[in-house]
Amino acid sequence: MGKAARLTLVERVDIPVVEVSGAAARTDADGRHHLLAIGDRTAEVATGIVDESGDISWRVVDLADVDAWPDMGDDSQFESIAADGTSIVAVMREEPPVVLVADVAAKRFLCRIRLDDEPALVGMWDEENSRGEGLMFLRGGRLLVAKEKHPAALVEFAPAGTAARGVEPDDILGPDERWEAPTPDDPNGIDVTFHAVAVWPLAGKAAKALGDVSAIGETDDLGLWLLSDQSRSVARLSLDPPLPPEGGKVKHLDRVMRLPKHSPKPEGLARLPDSRFLVCLDIPTTKKNGLILRAPD
Repeated sequence: MGKAARLTLVERVDIPVVEVSGAAARTDADGRHHLLAIGDRTAEVATGIVDESGDISWRVVDLADVDAWPDMGDDSQFESIAADGTSIVAVMREEPPVVLVADVAAKRFLCRIRLDDEPALVGMWDEENSRGEGLMFLRGGRLLVAKEKHPAALVEFAPAGTAARGVEPDDILGPDERWEAPTPDDPNGIDVTFHAVAVWPLAGKAAKALGDVSAIGETDDLGLWLLSDQSRSVARLSLDPPLPPEGGKVKHLDRVMRLPKHSPKPEGLARLPDSRFLVCLDIPTTKKNGLILRAPD
């Protein structure tokens, strides 16, 4: 694999949360493109609507205002965020490894998903600072999690009793599609357990190109973007062929591109219209903490 091309910087934008740690995109019933970004201090989420000219109008929504949202004070340590095409939003913590799910339109907390390492991830889920960094909803009420390092990997998590299905383009939610959020194990509780049913660690040239995986997101053609903080790079992973349900090593990346210079602590990634995407920076300011990027020809 030769020297990677550098991504084109379209513009730097202001995202109204500090220390952005995760980002997501969704398309609503009217075809409008929305962005979401969360920081690792509080439950405040920056939500943006992308207009026809590509400009983004931001506002801030506090998930702590959702009924029954767990109190975490000023140290949420959220690492990533996922959103469906309706109003379901999920945020993930690395330690403890949990995903909090809410219906933001109804302002209702739905559940806390505990991410269990059995059966596929035993022995690879023990380091507190090397767990989940990226999050995506999958059809069938499943989750795709990017494990940061030791090893960097993609992991399919599913409710108890659900077999691994792997990941193919048809597993990615469509516009205006609702994710099948689980119900708590105890009707009077909030917890539900998801199990690691398949794991795809980076290996060979893929592991050499990406020192870690800090975020994931879908591409325009239903592949995956992988963001690496350590390598300051974004890579495209095709889902043709799919990630198989039995797991296996990811050795090939379709394309690896370097981030622009002066891109400290890239931690969030979200798709934009017209083959662009947003990379968010985990820096202590709301100024110029987002990069609008385009892949070179």
